[in-house]
Amino acid sequence: MENDWSKLSITKIKTELQLRELTVDDWYQLAQDSRQGVQQIVKQHQRRLQKEQALQASFVEREHFEQPFWQRRQLVAGIDEVGRGPLAGPVVVAAVILPPTIDLLEINDSKQLSDQKRHTLYTRIVAQAVDISVAVGSPELIDQENIYHATELTMAKAVAGLFQKPAHLLVDAMHVPVSIAQTKLIKGDARSVSIGAASIIAKVYRDELMKKYAQLYPGYGFEQNAGYGTKVHLAGLKTQGICPIHRKTFAPVKNYLG
Repeated sequence: MENDWSKLSITKIKTELQLRELTVDDWYQLAQDSRQGVQQIVKQHQRRLQKEQALQASFVEREHFEQPFWQRRQLVAGIDEVGRGPLAGPVVVAAVILPPTIDLLEINDSKQLSDQKRHTLYTRIVAQAVDISVAVGSPELIDQENIYHATELTMAKAVAGLFQKPAHLLVDAMHVPVSIAQTKLIKGDARSVSIGAASIIAKVYRDELMKKYAQLYPGYGFEQNAGYGTKVHLAGLKTQGICPIHRKTFAPVKNYLG
């Protein structure tokens, strides 16, 4: 469909924008239109294009560590954990193998995303991933082994849970005790698309798990604080004492042991 855009009202132009994608020639014509409302439409389009181009460039950069393996048709897994710092609940690790065709440009460190965006990406990652494995390290394991070693063991469990065996692991700031070559990346969830995907899977999985624990153990605010030491959580500890998912070796939880 070709339009003489100068003859259309601004309302009609906005309607056309909702109905179809405009061509380069269409946008060129609109850019020549002197009406202020049309110029605002053009500027909004230019800002959207710039944002999309920046997102695409950032995504390509975050594929840097995966590309050598994809080019050799090898599988590479991103590994990340969530929940090392809370006073209650498990540590959760996700291992994610993405295909070279992955096109989810917004995959990033889960902490940089809204809760709604994380849930949207969670669903889309599950749909597109080659393989996903989630492992849970219990509060008992954390108390027994210490949080760092418990996280290592849970990472190994997540890797073992993959149906497809990766040729290489990309890990966020830790070493996984398995016999697979791996690269440890500081702030890897923001530098690698695979680790970023793993951070989203682990974060959403753990948050939903803590909401279920909140129903079993009310009064600590687990549905909102995910086990971190917020005012509501600390007040719950003071009035109710500890519950079965508290980490007994963590302060101030250990202060409430009988």
